[in-house]
Amino acid sequence: MKTNLKRKNYYLDEKKIQRVKRILGAHTETEAISTALDIIAFREDILKSLQKVAGKGGVDKIL
Repeated sequence: MKTNLKRKNYYLDEKKIQRVKRILGAHTETEAISTALDIIAFREDILKSLQKVAGKGGVDKIL
């Protein structure tokens, strides 16, 4: 996967960054923010997939 990096400057809550860094086990703030953004993008993909299959069937009882 090609990565397109660009330097940015933002005002962010330091406590939030440190919390996310700890939760994700990230070594750097950049890694924490990048991983958090990946998680949000993945969440959107999952929600879109769920909307596509909503109401298209049920769960079979196998036991």
